[in-house]
Amino acid sequence: MKRLGFLTIFLITLLSCQRDYNKTKLPYKFIPTETNAIIKVNELNDFLNSIENNEILSDIYSKELENTSKILKHFNTTNPIYIAYADSIHSNYLMLTKNDSTLFVIDSIPNHMSETLVELKIEKTQIDDNIIYHKIIGNTFAGSNDLELLKTLNYENENTELKKLIETTDEKSVASILFNSKASNYSKLLFLDAVNKDNSNFTVLDIGYSDKGINYNGILTSNDSSANVLKSFKNTIPQKINAPSIAPYSVSSLISIAYDDFSVFHRNHSKDSTIATSETFLNFTNEIALIDNALILHSLDTNLILESIEDKSHFESFRDIDIFEYGDSEVFKSNLKPFVTFENANYFSVFENFIVFASSTETLKSILTDVLNNNTLANSEAFQSINDNLSDEASLFIFKNSEGLSNILGKTMKGYNANAVQFINEDNYTHINGVVQKFKKRAASNSVAETFTTQLEATILIPPQAVKNHVTNAQDIVVQDVNNMLYLISSSGNVLWKKQLQGKVLGHIEQIDMYKNGRLQLAFTTQNRLYVLDRNGKDVSPFPLKFNDAITQPLSVFDYDKRKDYRLLVTQGKHLLMYNAKGQTVNGFKYKANGSDINSQPKHFRIGSKDYIVFGAGENLQILNRQGDVRINVKDKIRFSDNAIYLYQNKFTTTNTLGQLIQVDTKGKLSTENLNLTNKHQITTTSKTLVSLRENRLVIKSRTIDLDYGDYTEPRIFYLNDKIYVTTTDLQSKKVYLFDSQAKSIPNFPVFGSASATLVKLDGERGLELITQSDDKTIVVYKIH
Repeated sequence: MKRLGFLTIFLITLLSCQRDYNKTKLPYKFIPTETNAIIKVNELNDFLNSIENNEILSDIYSKELENTSKILKHFNTTNPIYIAYADSIHSNYLMLTKNDSTLFVIDSIPNHMSETLVELKIEKTQIDDNIIYHKIIGNTFAGSNDLELLKTLNYENENTELKKLIETTDEKSVASILFNSKASNYSKLLFLDAVNKDNSNFTVLDIGYSDKGINYNGILTSNDSSANVLKSFKNTIPQKINAPSIAPYSVSSLISIAYDDFSVFHRNHSKDSTIATSETFLNFTNEIALIDNALILHSLDTNLILESIEDKSHFESFRDIDIFEYGDSEVFKSNLKPFVTFENANYFSVFENFIVFASSTETLKSILTDVLNNNTLANSEAFQSINDNLSDEASLFIFKNSEGLSNILGKTMKGYNANAVQFINEDNYTHINGVVQKFKKRAASNSVAETFTTQLEATILIPPQAVKNHVTNAQDIVVQDVNNMLYLISSSGNVLWKKQLQGKVLGHIEQIDMYKNGRLQLAFTTQNRLYVLDRNGKDVSPFPLKFNDAITQPLSVFDYDKRKDYRLLVTQGKHLLMYNAKGQTVNGFKYKANGSDINSQPKHFRIGSKDYIVFGAGENLQILNRQGDVRINVKDKIRFSDNAIYLYQNKFTTTNTLGQLIQVDTKGKLSTENLNLTNKHQITTTSKTLVSLRENRLVIKSRTIDLDYGDYTEPRIFYLNDKIYVTTTDLQSKKVYLFDSQAKSIPNFPVFGSASATLVKLDGERGLELITQSDDKTIVVYKIH
């Protein structure tokens, strides 16, 4: 009996430990050992949008995500989603993510059928023509279109190698992919089949995208097997890639290998080579590159190479450059496969630090003509547009223009004239950087062109606003319509998501990083709600906070010490309520109302080491400290205009109903200045620049512009690229004006627009974008060069 009791306790403990383990186990640890490809989705909405709107990703992912994307669009999560494929044809998938109550709400899905497979404790859900079997294991949601796969899934499947690689991925990327040679679709991103051929090890790539294309970086794990061609670079040091400096600008393909010691590279590369490394002139090179119809060597001393090439004879001169005939024309035919193979190296010339081999003198002369005229790849705008995405040095570098890329992807890729992948050798793995990008020739200087328009479903309620996209480091656009639908629109004009709100957004939408991890949320108020939304437009718990009494001013967000310890200040009539980023009341803040309604949005300013919370209440300027106590007692009464309060010249600045400039210093002393403004006027300031508008007279830093008579929106100041810009829109003539700080009109303005405008740098391209409306339902974006 004692032994039976002991076994019972042991089994209960074992099962309990197993259950506890499952509850704490990370979702990706359930990925089966026999897996050929994994997609890790970090930002679900951005990922689904990229599949739909990005030409490259839609082609790369199309096979794998043909069915899963139809399931994924019904998921609601900001947690990573792991999609694993075990078979070579990628028809069966396994989806894993952290479970919560709102992840996969079946009852809210239209056109679905569901049932429970009771004996298996597995749910079966059919959405249109797609079936997914799913269950919960501990705190992990597991789903698959393969019932047998799901039945055998358990915690003993853990793949240690994959686990380590997954943990190296960048959580800030839209998605990451891990694949071996059986995942041939993804291998296209490496531009050279041999790199991943017969390789059982995994390549890991973090993917970013834009409307122009994609960029990616990661690692390729390597071993010393004969199948691994990158072992050729073992014990070599990556070098600067010089071949683009001599390759013609129109080259469709360039493959370059670089090393610090050719003999080490060659010893690793081929034991059966006919090249004697002790004698070859290639020992004096540090780079060999193959372009369309020529082969290029780079050396720090071409004289040594020229002296070492014995089987040569002078053939002719071209523009004072000697052309030699070469006797060993097949030396490059097979010795450098699979990177470089070149037949009929009949002629060569020396140009600066390069030696160029070609099959004919005509080809050689064409290359020399281009380089003498600076018509090289390195000087082309297309190549220069991708340089920032590439490392200075590499072991293997591959460039393709649109023709070369079309050959890789098996489809016409018109306009993709700037595409490159580089491999940078390390001890046991290889770094990868890649960029596939459309290139459009830059517009003429000072030009303004319409970039895109996006039409909403209903009339626009609040003007479009730019918000930072922490995934792409670009800017997106947020806007609300009269049905209180909030939209997030990408920098290329695609609607990323829509969310129904309970009321109109008050004022400006703020962004916070409430988890201090680089991921930004949108924070704002409506009349009875305080919202915080994540990147996918989902509510962040415990928000929204609901209020019975009306909120009367826009949300104020304070980050006193720039440590992301946010304070969210809500105004209700006479009262102020302060919350932290967790939605909890801040007990240390208590504002004693003065009996009057707060008539301007509370703002936070720092002067020196002191904090000031400033707003108007009745005819009093209230200046508080962090705790809500009066910091400065302003005795003078102010008949506030409708303008906000600014910090200008280190003074709290606004205007009164007489059009006078009102300034209060840090001692509470009030001063007035007559700006010759009427009772209907508008002002805005930075710390050193004051802009005012009355009727048709715009004043920027005391410089006056007389505009045509019209109905103008309040002027707005933007500080971009170390320059100040001012905008205002005439709603009658539908003209948007743009001026610099000297009150000079920006060339080619005004442009057509029917609302106030926002000036911003939307993407990574040169120039700025101006966002406004072309009609009551349509956003229009102009590019300013």
